[in-house]
Amino acid sequence: MKSALDKARESPQSTKARILQAAQEVFAARGFEGASTREIAARAEVNISSLHYHWESKETLYLAVFENVYHQLVELVRKNIVKPTSADDARAMIERTMGLTFDFYADNPTVPRLLMRRVIESEAMGEAPERDIMGPAWRMFAEWTREFAGDRLPERDVAFFMLTVQSVLLVLMLDTSHVSAILGGGVSDPAIRARLREQVIHLVETLVGVK
Repeated sequence: MKSALDKARESPQSTKARILQAAQEVFAARGFEGASTREIAARAEVNISSLHYHWESKETLYLAVFENVYHQLVELVRKNIVKPTSADDARAMIERTMGLTFDFYADNPTVPRLLMRRVIESEAMGEAPERDIMGPAWRMFAEWTREFAGDRLPERDVAFFMLTVQSVLLVLMLDTSHVSAILGGGVSDPAIRARLREQVIHLVETLVGVK
């Protein structure tokens, strides 16, 4: 039987998908505890009964939002990661995969806000998001990192590498006055976005030792 998330993915213009997108926006802005199904329903322009018809509960929606985000990230990387045969191949692959990842975050600003909230509000929903959704995805990313980096990145540093890259991406995407004051503008500025994209790619090249 297909899940509500499967059905939402299959029909991006459906009510299910519209509610899922609205939930992502509200959870990113307010966190799990601060969000309400009434606000999600209002943002999706449906009544509360319709929301609960399509999605069982706020908890179900919260987990579905994270599963959907990580599904998109996994698919984005899966199509582009292979074991490089030379330093030039490695650089080209980093430029491609990290450029796509950077663009995904930059083009979907609710995603980094959502993930940042999860980092600092992890008590919401207990360990379920990490155990059931993020954990499997992170293990997949770690395996791809090991395969890609080989001996250039010691096993003990794989988790540090992944957390470093995620942290940099999340902070850079927060188009706040704090970030803008440091960078001289935010990622919504095309010139700054291009510069940050290049610097993130360079950072990853340096961390995995292909520069």
